[in-house]
Amino acid sequence: MKAHIVFSFEGTRYKLVINRYIHARDEYDRRVPWTVAFGSKLPHDVLSTFKVKSIVVKLGDRTLNFNDLREFLKWIGA
Repeated sequence: MKAHIVFSFEGTRYKLVINRYIHARDEYDRRVPWTVAFGSKLPHDVLSTFKVKSIVVKLGDRTLNFNDLREFLKWIGA
């Protein structure tokens, strides 16, 4: 099953999105160049540098909401 995962962060208007591949979106859900949103940071650097505000996972017709990265990682079994 395909998942669509959106990480929102405090202090920035950009989001890290995983949907087939990793990319960045702005607050209006428009795709933006990664370097505009997060500079030279790699995805794991973004997740460890910025404070996660929310994580939304869409699985088919289900939507799951997480408030922090630990809760999300526990859910995926990492």
